[in-house]
Amino acid sequence: MKEHSVTGTVGMRLIVGAIAACLCSGAVAQDAQPTETDWLEWETATGDWGGARTRLEDQGVTFSLNYTGDLLGNPTGGTSQETAYASGLYGSVVFDFEKLFDIKGLTLYAGASIQQGRDLSVDAIGNIFGVAEAFAGAVARLDQLYFEQSLFHDRLQIAVGRLAAGDDFATADSYDYYVSAAVNGNPTGILENFPSFTTPPYTQWGARVKLATTDNVSVVAGAYNADPSVQDDDMHGVDFRFNPQDGVLYLAQIGVSTNQDSSSSWLRGRYVLGGVYDSSDYAYLSDSTRTKSGNYGFYAIAEQMLYREAGGNGNQGLTAWATVVVAPDQQINTLPFSIYGGAYYTGLFDGRENDVTAVALYVGSFSEDLPGQSAETVLEINHRFQISKSTYITPDFQYVFRPNGGGIPDAAVFGFEASIDF
Repeated sequence: MKEHSVTGTVGMRLIVGAIAACLCSGAVAQDAQPTETDWLEWETATGDWGGARTRLEDQGVTFSLNYTGDLLGNPTGGTSQETAYASGLYGSVVFDFEKLFDIKGLTLYAGASIQQGRDLSVDAIGNIFGVAEAFAGAVARLDQLYFEQSLFHDRLQIAVGRLAAGDDFATADSYDYYVSAAVNGNPTGILENFPSFTTPPYTQWGARVKLATTDNVSVVAGAYNADPSVQDDDMHGVDFRFNPQDGVLYLAQIGVSTNQDSSSSWLRGRYVLGGVYDSSDYAYLSDSTRTKSGNYGFYAIAEQMLYREAGGNGNQGLTAWATVVVAPDQQINTLPFSIYGGAYYTGLFDGRENDVTAVALYVGSFSEDLPGQSAETVLEINHRFQISKSTYITPDFQYVFRPNGGGIPDAAVFGFEASIDF
């Protein structure tokens, strides 16, 4: 490793990189524009910026920007009949310090987001499994901001900074195909019982370690500041208080992946087992003036391809998945038991090889200390039209049985999600 004067040099190169990005993107208009057919094959809707994007990535600076919006309404059921729109604009920059400064294996991740809109579940349905995954408040906020060091040929990765636990724990590729926030991006059973478990765009101070023991087995462990108040919208994600004396969120997970090579004659799968412990004080559900120290839970995730079409790209076919979340202490946990499961088919219709047709069922059982609340069940069916590599539209239907466990009329929810990577 070469010696560098980090003070001044790092800041100057980051500034130069940002200026170069602006100059290069401004020059795109001078380049010949690809045809409409070419645009459908672009990885991002804005293309390669006349080659500037690739040059920046080669030099160690990678940009990403995504917009996702959900427009949903409940013509029947719930507490009232309304329509609500929620959206998020998410941007990030990744600085590869190995390319920029010859510091091997070190990367800086930075991100920000702008959310807007209303939560249909809160405003009109009254259920616990949010129907719109795009809703995350109505605020601009700093998102991720952390360093990651890779060692031993990327077998070991250590991250420190402002992290979202949901990026690394209790997540699955299957969740992305659903509009409901029941699983997209993390199971509600974890988010509801452990408020300190953050999911993007919310972050906490934390440290996370990933170890790939083999090509197919990985272990992840992390510790995070467990103060939910730092996620408040009025601080815009820049409440940097670090108060581990008030509680720490600990997570550990082991994952096994099988037959990930699309050329394998066997079908791919992924299996995960994880645990969570929060040392914070939790209020009793039956008496909020009393608190109990500590809370724990477990989760298991399984994804398994069941059928793969012959002669396809390796992704076409049927995949099933299931998730279970258990937080046994009914005195402090709203959803002591919840289960989620479904299946999706990639390329079900001829000529639409990249479309995804998905169905899922979510069931959450309420605590015995919440009288009058039994269980909430949600059925979701949708079809993702992959317009291009960067853009999709997903018409979606959800039916909410016994919203919030009972006492509210069943609700039918119709709408769609649209997303574009810039």
